[in-house]
Parts: sequence; structure tokens; C-alpha cells
Amino acid sequence: MSGLSLYRKYRPATFAEVVGQEHVTRTLANAIAAGKVSHAYLFAGSRGTGKTSTAKLLAKALNCAEGSTVEPCGKCESCTGISAGTSLDVIEMDAASNRGIDDIRDIRDKVAFSPVGGPAKVYILDEAHMLTKEASNAFLKVLEEPPAHVIFVLCTTEAHKVIPTIRSRCQKFEFRRPSADMVLKVLERIAAAEGIAIDEAGLTAIARNSAGAFRDAIGTLDQLASYCDGEISQADVLSLLGVTPSDLLFEAVDIVSEEDVRGALLFIDHLAGQGRDPEQFAAELIGHLRHIFLLQQLDDDAAGLDAVPAEEISRLQSQSRLMTPARVMRFIELLLKAQGEVRLGSDPRLQLELAFIAITRPEIDMSTKSLLFRLERLEKNAAGPAESAGAACSRDAPVAAADEAGRVTAPGETAAPPELTLEKIARAWGVILTQVKKKKIPLYSLLQESRPVDLNGNVLTIGFPAGAGFHKGQVEKPAYAAIVTEALKEMTGADIQLACAVNPGLAAVKESKPPNSEEVIAMIMEEFEAEEI
Repeated sequence: MSGLSLYRKYRPATFAEVVGQEHVTRTLANAIAAGKVSHAYLFAGSRGTGKTSTAKLLAKALNCAEGSTVEPCGKCESCTGISAGTSLDVIEMDAASNRGIDDIRDIRDKVAFSPVGGPAKVYILDEAHMLTKEASNAFLKVLEEPPAHVIFVLCTTEAHKVIPTIRSRCQKFEFRRPSADMVLKVLERIAAAEGIAIDEAGLTAIARNSAGAFRDAIGTLDQLASYCDGEISQADVLSLLGVTPSDLLFEAVDIVSEEDVRGALLFIDHLAGQGRDPEQFAAELIGHLRHIFLLQQLDDDAAGLDAVPAEEISRLQSQSRLMTPARVMRFIELLLKAQGEVRLGSDPRLQLELAFIAITRPEIDMSTKSLLFRLERLEKNAAGPAESAGAACSRDAPVAAADEAGRVTAPGETAAPPELTLEKIARAWGVILTQVKKKKIPLYSLLQESRPVDLNGNVLTIGFPAGAGFHKGQVEKPAYAAIVTEALKEMTGADIQLACAVNPGLAAVKESKPPNSEEVIAMIMEEFEAEEI
């Protein structure tokens, strides 16, 4: 005879043994104690979180030989029958394979029969969202007004697919995904009870790989107990699960922090030589980067990390100082983009290589987000080798910056903008008007006959020829004046106030052809001492 699997053997026997769902078990226990159990429940949550186990506990509590109790004995005929799946009073159905209207009609015809060995008949409908629309509609009447002895428990991993009319007739409970620490404690208890020799690092790897599913974690432990002779090591766990060793994740981050594109490509080639799945590696590297980012945001406080071995905490803290939070976020975005392209059919290794190249050489990344890292590199170069190295080791250390003219300012000082003169603004007036035209074409037409005539501090006076009083009055309106000052700030980097005047000596000019993009860039670089970055 086949042995009982561990996840069935160690199913919770009482509400107190249900881990991570206290909000559910407490409500059900109070309802049982008060005799106010609902006729229909909807248990929603991801796989392996205890939905079906809790439904069976509810059935045991109601049908125990000791009477309705929060703590069923687990020894009477009713309790043992429910645990073994042989009780005639607990009908468990799979809606994925019994999803038609005929299956629901069969339920409707049988609910009137009284329970055999207890006061309640409990129907547990797994994957309830799989019912067809016709079956769901046929189920409504019996669900709304079932016989007094009938209780329905609908379990689903996708509650949003259950039609609203069914959801409204049930008390809904959301089963939360347990943390890796919760899963780890359950695994430790089972390993101790079964006499399974496994180190903490191995159990931690199982817990982290389970993605919050108790059943998956316990099933993996059961498989390892059969797979290994003697003590189960972390290497055995990683080999069975195909999980990447943490040393490779740390090595990947070290390579990226050094912007070593050659080393990155050789590293990926090494992964391929080991037969590792690039997509799986990308997913695990994202989790590793998440831990680094959390440490950066929590000031190296490891309390927010789930089931991370103690020996890895200090290494993660060290790596959190190698890259800025913005760069960590960009690396995560690149890896997520790579995963998306793989799902669309692209080559996994190629996408992983592209992600590593983009993060190690941001100058060839055409994404607008890469501008941040190009500026970061310029700041490091301007600061000099010594200061640059110090900035890489401390996220909070101020970094020297360069102003538009290339002059380096010390940390804490503000880079001085290039000196503005009336002559420079006048020579760049055509470029400024081009910016205005992008924002408001009528305003651009009004300004065609204007010219800068005076610059007093931060007040720029633009003059209009005689007879252009209407133009002057329109430009002086707050909405139009704000557009002009915004364009001036974009072009000069300075906050300039606008004044208008009629200058009889200023001759009207014809509209000139706007400069092209290359001329605009050249004029900006010449007039404002700008550098292309």
C-alpha cells in the first residue's frame, strides 16, 4: 500500500493549527461557539494556503460526536471519516471537472436528504470559478435558500471569476499568502516529527521556493526525504529544485556594480555551461535585488527580509552600498522586461544578456531612464577617482557635481549657472520663440515683432514696435506671460520675470523660418555654454 503523503498527514487538525489565517479561523470559531454558522462561505486565496483544510475543519467542528465544538476530537467516526475522505456527510466536488448544469442539478436534487451521521451536510466545491455560466445560474436558488442542515463552502483561487450573484450570497474570506518565515516554521515542525535530518539552510531554500504555498513546501520536503540518504543538505535542495546558489546571485551583482560588461557576458556563458535556465535565474536575481533595495530603504534593517539566512544578511548589506537605489530599480525593470520578452517567444539567453549589457553600459541604452545613470557617471568622473570611489561605498555621501561650463563644485554647494546677458538672450531669441510655438501658436505670432531690449537683474524687457500695442497687451496677460517665462527658464535655466514695452524705434520684422533641430542644439551649446551629455 502506498504511504500517506506528508501534506495530507500533517493537515491542520484544529483551527489553532492553521497558520497565517487567524482572521478566518477566529471568525469561524466565534460563529460555531455562538451557533451562527452561515449557510454559504467563499474561501478565496492562492494555492496551498489552507482553503480546503479549513473547510474540512469546519465540517469536523459541526459534526463531531462531542457536538458542535471549536475543537473537534479528531477520534470519533465522523472526524476520522472526514479526514480520510469517506464521510457521507461531507461531499467534496471539483468544479473543474464537474462544471456543467447537470452536475449542479444533481446537487440540487440531493440537498434535501438528511445527513447520515451528524447534524450538518457540508458541500465543498473546489475551484468554484470554473462553473459554467449556466451552471452558476442554476446554483443560485439552492445556494440562497438551502435546507437548514446544508452548508456550502466554495473554494477558489480566482474569486473575481465567480459571478457576483454567487459572491453576494456567501460570506467571503480572503486567505492570505503566508510569509517564508511561516512556511519555514511548519517545515521545521514536520521535519522534527518525522525525524528528517535537514539543515536550516535547506529548509530555508524550500520555504523561499514555495512562494507561500504550504502544500508545495511540504511536498518538496517529502520528495527530498525519499531522494536523499542520510542528512539533506542545502546543495541537495538546490539540485532538486533547480534553484540558483546564492553565491552566483552575489557574483552577478558584483559584476554589475563594477560595470564590467565583458565579465557579465562571460558570467552568463558560465550559467549556460552549467545548464541553468536564464528565465529562472532572472526571477531569482530579481528577488535578490529586492532584498538589496529593501535594505537600502530600511537603512540596513534586515527585519523586513523574509527567510534570509543569517550568514547572507551581512553580504546583502555590503552589496546594498555598491549601487544607488535608482540603479537597483533600473536593473529590476530591465530583468522584468526581459522576462516579458521571453514570454512573447524571444530567446531567454539573449534577453538576459541584453539586460546585463544595458545596466553595465547605460550609454548604449536608448531608454530615457538611462539618462539618470549617464548623469550619475558624469558626476563620478567630475568628482575624481578618490571621491568617486567613496561615493560608491556610501549611498548617503554627497557627490561632487559639474555645472554647465564643466566647473566642479564641492559637495553642499550649488553649481552656478552660466552668466546671462542681454546679448546672449537676443541672439537666442529665435530658439526661445520656437519653444513658445510648441506651447501656444497664437502667442508665437504675437511675439514675432518683439525683441529683447533690456535685462535688469532677473527682469527681461521685450520691446514691440510702434503700432503693436495690441500685441503687447496680449503678451502681458498672465497666462501668456507664464508661457514665455517657462520657455525662458527651459532655455536658460534661470527664473526670469517678463516686462513689455512699446519701443517706437524698433522696426517691425518679417517672420523668419524657424531653425531646425541641429541649429537649435548648436545655438544652445554656443550661447549658454552647454555640454552634450
